[in-house]
Amino acid sequence: MDDHIPAMHTGHAGLRLEAAPLEAAARRPRLVHSYARGEFTVVELGGEIDLSTIDEVDAGLSAATQSPGSLVVVDLRPAQFFDCAALTLLVRTRRRLLEHDGWMGLVCTHPWHLRVLRLADLTRNLRPVATVEAACARAPHRRPR
Repeated sequence: MDDHIPAMHTGHAGLRLEAAPLEAAARRPRLVHSYARGEFTVVELGGEIDLSTIDEVDAGLSAATQSPGSLVVVDLRPAQFFDCAALTLLVRTRRRLLEHDGWMGLVCTHPWHLRVLRLADLTRNLRPVATVEAACARAPHRRPR
């Protein structure tokens, strides 16, 4: 085995197990998945959203918020975990949308995630709902252009 490759763990039998970043990335749940639903862009956030993954999540959310007047629904149901970096990103995304005549809805059903939102005093501004349909129904009505 090459000595220049760092070992991640030495087992009981002295075997060196090496990190396989590409295999680990392939097994990792997709962090960001976006799709169109009528005039809305739904952005599902999955896996673990924390300081180590926030840049990838931010890139996905930024892509959905580029156009002025964007209507975005962020769906946290697939997320297994999120920390304060994710909360900061949600607030920043909402603010960016509002500054450019857009709107953001939030779907969140996991009790622990809802508790974190409540403890951070964000439920009043982010107003989480249980389904994408409920989030879309909360969007302000737009006049035809």
